[in-house]
Amino acid sequence: MNPPATRQLADFITSVNYATLPVEVVNAAVLAFIDWAGCAAAGCRTPVGAAAAKVARAEHASADATLFADGSCTSAHWAAFANGAGSHSIELDDVHMPSIIHGGVSMIPAALAVAQKLRVDGKRLIEALVAGFDITYRLGEGIAKSHYERYHSTGTVGTFGAAAAAARLMGLNAEQTCWALGNAGSQAAGLWQYLKVGDDTKVLHPAKASMNGVLAASLAAHGFTGSVDIIEGERGFVATMADNVDWDAIVGGLGRRYKVTENGYKIHACCRHSHVSVDQTIRLSEEHALTADQVKRICVKLNANSVKTLDDPDPPSPYKAKFSIQFLVASALIHRRMGLAAFTDARLKDATIRSLMQRVEVAEDPQFTRDFPRQWTAEVAIETTDGRNLAGRADMPEGDPCNPVSQRRLEDKCKGLLAQVMNDASAEQLVRRLAMLPEVADVREMFPEISASGASLRAAAA
Repeated sequence: MNPPATRQLADFITSVNYATLPVEVVNAAVLAFIDWAGCAAAGCRTPVGAAAAKVARAEHASADATLFADGSCTSAHWAAFANGAGSHSIELDDVHMPSIIHGGVSMIPAALAVAQKLRVDGKRLIEALVAGFDITYRLGEGIAKSHYERYHSTGTVGTFGAAAAAARLMGLNAEQTCWALGNAGSQAAGLWQYLKVGDDTKVLHPAKASMNGVLAASLAAHGFTGSVDIIEGERGFVATMADNVDWDAIVGGLGRRYKVTENGYKIHACCRHSHVSVDQTIRLSEEHALTADQVKRICVKLNANSVKTLDDPDPPSPYKAKFSIQFLVASALIHRRMGLAAFTDARLKDATIRSLMQRVEVAEDPQFTRDFPRQWTAEVAIETTDGRNLAGRADMPEGDPCNPVSQRRLEDKCKGLLAQVMNDASAEQLVRRLAMLPEVADVREMFPEISASGASLRAAAA
């Protein structure tokens, strides 16, 4: 018999209290917020981020929460939508490997928007972040193996995390929180077809997860009921959308093992499935001073899901190139960096990269498939024109908790992203304020630099 998972998760959500959170959990939540803010600042001013914000502004909704696209304000629902879309658009957002979910972009926009509307302090926002990450990653990990084959979990499972964060901020009781989760589950969606050509639909998934989570909690706050067994019910989320489930991963250790501490962070601006391969390619290229004309052949071995996601020898756009292992490995070997500058029309059409892409082969390793998603093993083997055979293999990418990067490096990443939309001094000041989130008295006042940097954009729109 299935456990009453929906009720157990709701009880946990209502119990999260800043005063009893371990310091490492608080620090992990703050770091996740910093990383998301950088992604949001840069991503919300991409064309896709700007389009989402334009839709939000056209609603002329109440001025409760900040749009990162230009610093203007709209309702919590529409801010969650637009900021969720934009922050996912540059492919630098966090990833929890066991659940295969981008937790920050699907849940933090909802948490921040509701926190700004209610004008809560930083401690209450941290409570919401901890609750949201826990529900997202627990549920995702419990069904990852089969669910992820058919659904983009960031969109589906992320809706539950957004509802959890919003419910915690709204102070819903356990019954109301069950209703919020119930109505979140019936809105959960996210199909993989966008991968065919790299449609903007991908960023719609966290956008709607965030927005629908806010809606689900808002309805519950006003007495709108939802399925109180939406997760474990015979026609509920798990039964409908997964072939198997690990209930202990979902409800085991609630309140003792906090999932935000398992968050992973991106160093490369591309699909996480590729990061081990990119890490190893850069390492081999640097260690052996490789150039493209020295390479006879590159073989990349991956798990079956990663092959399905990344095997694209001729990506049609810079965005789709973020999901092409041929492009990613070729560009990484030549340039030894895979930041935002790697994904331009000029780089995609570069003759040297195109030539090297034709020498990249992709294969599934059955053992890697069996170990996925517990491990994301990849192997890069490079045969050189002078007869050398170079190889690199790892189980997890740089930035994962088992292969961590320093907080300073992540803060520098955030500053670099912020510096695309504001001057260096403002970026430095904002990162310092983000790091002091527990001391913030009113979350609504946290982002004056975003508003100031968007002044010219707002004037142009007017």
